[in-house]
Amino acid sequence: MQFLAKLNRFYEPFLWFAGLLLLWEITVRAADVSAQVLPPPSAFLARIYEIRGELFYHSLMTTKIVLYGFFWGAVPGIFLGYLIANYKLAEKLIYPMVVFIQGLPKITLAPLMLVWFGFTDFPKVLLTALVTFFPILVDSVAGFKSVDYRHYYLSKSTGSTWWQTFWKFQLPSALPNIFSGFKITIVIAVTVVIVVEWLNSKNGIGYFVLRAMKAFDVTSVFAALVVGSLIGVLLSYLIVMIENYVIPWRRR
Repeated sequence: MQFLAKLNRFYEPFLWFAGLLLLWEITVRAADVSAQVLPPPSAFLARIYEIRGELFYHSLMTTKIVLYGFFWGAVPGIFLGYLIANYKLAEKLIYPMVVFIQGLPKITLAPLMLVWFGFTDFPKVLLTALVTFFPILVDSVAGFKSVDYRHYYLSKSTGSTWWQTFWKFQLPSALPNIFSGFKITIVIAVTVVIVVEWLNSKNGIGYFVLRAMKAFDVTSVFAALVVGSLIGVLLSYLIVMIENYVIPWRRR
């Protein structure tokens, strides 16, 4: 019974998605909407199969930038989150600066980054890291502040080192919040990378969408958007799988 329940939870989102596509298909064909305005799902799903090799290549390029940017946003976010949560001086000095940086419109920085760093992958990685950094930082601060103070008393009574206290008490307590931030920001990272690829790229899903738009190929645009959404879904599921492995006591 438990296996069937897990199977239902796994397939239920796909069934809802399939139902939505079916409704879309029926509505578009019944209303006789032009494919240049809103193509039916059968059209762009067939296009995905037709150009699957090209889409796979561009998907890999986009996923690579997403993972690089996510990593370089997550690591400083967790590190500074730990400092802000545990040291008042760090909270007073670092947090206002971080909030100020977060207030900057990140997408508008893209042209400046192109001027500063050129047409390379670095501006895309840097911009993605900036966007993902703040949510992970906030969740990390909340996680490290949620540590039960009785754990500190236990740690001191057993003569634990700083590293042992961090590894055995602080990090496990903060991980649920940190992974919550991961699951939110990984999807945001995919969106940011695709948008930035419109401005600076010779590959990737964003570049493919821009090229299809210039050719007025709406069906290919929808095909690329579906593939971009799948990248976000798969990366989100990957985060959940890692969370279940790293935090086994949260599976229930």
